[in-house]
Amino acid sequence: MPHRIFGGIHPAARKENTRRKPLMLLDAAPLRVFIPLDMSSGSVPVPVVRVGDHVGIGQMIAQADDEEGTSVHASVSGVVEVIQPHPFPWGGMASTVVIANDQRSSLCPNPLPPLPPETVSQEEIMARIQAAGITDMGRDASPAQWKISRARGRVDTLIVNAAESDPYVTADHRLLLERGQMILLGTRALAQVLGINRMIIAVEGDKLNAAESLERRMLRRGLRVELRILPSRYPLGGEKQIVQAVTGREVPPGGTALDVRCVVFNVAAAFAVGEAIGKGRALTHRAVTVSGGAVARPRNLWVPIGTPLKDLVEAAGGFREKPELLLLGGPMSGIALRDLNAPVIKNTNSLLCLAAWERPAQKKAATCIRCGQCVSACPMHLAPIFVHRALRIQDQKQLRRLHPQDCMECGCCSYICPSHIPLVETMRAARTALSEEAVL
Repeated sequence: MPHRIFGGIHPAARKENTRRKPLMLLDAAPLRVFIPLDMSSGSVPVPVVRVGDHVGIGQMIAQADDEEGTSVHASVSGVVEVIQPHPFPWGGMASTVVIANDQRSSLCPNPLPPLPPETVSQEEIMARIQAAGITDMGRDASPAQWKISRARGRVDTLIVNAAESDPYVTADHRLLLERGQMILLGTRALAQVLGINRMIIAVEGDKLNAAESLERRMLRRGLRVELRILPSRYPLGGEKQIVQAVTGREVPPGGTALDVRCVVFNVAAAFAVGEAIGKGRALTHRAVTVSGGAVARPRNLWVPIGTPLKDLVEAAGGFREKPELLLLGGPMSGIALRDLNAPVIKNTNSLLCLAAWERPAQKKAATCIRCGQCVSACPMHLAPIFVHRALRIQDQKQLRRLHPQDCMECGCCSYICPSHIPLVETMRAARTALSEEAVL
């Protein structure tokens, strides 16, 4: 049975514009793709192509030196034009391989062969995941093989996270509906390489059609995968929250899912593993939701990694009005985007173009009324308003007692605060203050 997570809120879902729209290819393939070398939280891979080389889809263009890095592959066929810094979606510039698309969609000369799921070994799965350049594709962009290595022998439960609790975003929902076979294959492969039998796919209750589709596939194939339907509640998609909702185990402060014998992979990562095993495909494409009141035609798109974000806007009919805010990710925890020339990367699940009328009116912060709503809404058992007070009077001792470093910046406190106090910014500033104190 599902367990209740601590805190959380119920923001308006706003998924109606895309939840019934299937994954579609771009109307016009990108003329160039801009593939950053560094798309994971691990080490930066080294380019193995040179300017002027012709590459095919799935060909490795940068190779990781160790298991803490992730190899990078061409997502279109064409010629390597240049390797240089280019705008990065998280901000700043990053070393990027630019490939001019020849529009032929040619595969690389030596594609990876499919592996037979019935007889594949743990070593073969691990090697294939590393060769395919797979990362976890939620907020955590850790290299998949590194995450597996750390979890082996320490976990008894694999959780595939398909909660997708952020408003607007429906990319994972469409993956569940349209590509469930590969998700199940990837889930089974992940469990096998981890050496465990318990596999759970966690889905929110607003995706019942996707859950039913998966259930039919599992029954036909006789797969022993648990399917958990969880009550919709933000931020259920967080690692600690999904572990608690599924197993009832509480991840300790400063800890990870491994501390309670669980490992969590995003459903898009499970799909990528299934594609790598069943079809021999490297991670070159991903599902992206393009939505918001500023775009003319919200859609779910299947796009090559490295596609400029401006191409996604064009595929969604362009802007029908000037966007007030551009976000990568959901409106609660997404990253503000400053440059639409930045590309889609491995963990880009959505591009939101919000109109002015979609954003709540900016109100001046008032005095705290001590209602306690920020405390009850915090999924990490923190007291944001007390952190706000300690930071304002510069009480470092009290700040340390309040553990602002455990904040996951989900935005629940700011959303719920009737006095409009910018509590997320407060928690971020408090964390910075403590880290600077530690350095001193």
